[in-house]
Amino acid sequence: MYRNKALLGLGLVLLIAWAGAAHGQATKSFTGKITEIARGTQLDVGKSGTFYMVRLEEYPNIEFRLASEDAVRFGVVAAGGPAQVVTSKMSKGLGWKVKLTCDTHKTGSLKNPVYKVISLVRLGD
Repeated sequence: MYRNKALLGLGLVLLIAWAGAAHGQATKSFTGKITEIARGTQLDVGKSGTFYMVRLEEYPNIEFRLASEDAVRFGVVAAGGPAQVVTSKMSKGLGWKVKLTCDTHKTGSLKNPVYKVISLVRLGD
């Protein structure tokens, strides 16, 4: 009886440890200075909508995508109208040093991957 409880307890501990490790691998972080902010359409394959693309100086070949609502909420851009071009007045985050937390499931090519941004933290200018 005690042996079964011990094995069950060990099994639960291993399951929790495995789940925690798997959850920790669901995101990837990048730190750098924002050098470009642009607007585009299509956030994910099969989904259409407006998004903002951000490039970091330290990762020039990687495209980071933010949903429009997130870009405004994080303060990267000012809320704007339907214009497709991001003006310098709208690009509030240009030059910011930031930490981006992204979904690890990237799209695009190996040379030019695209990551969906989950969280953005401003570290300074």
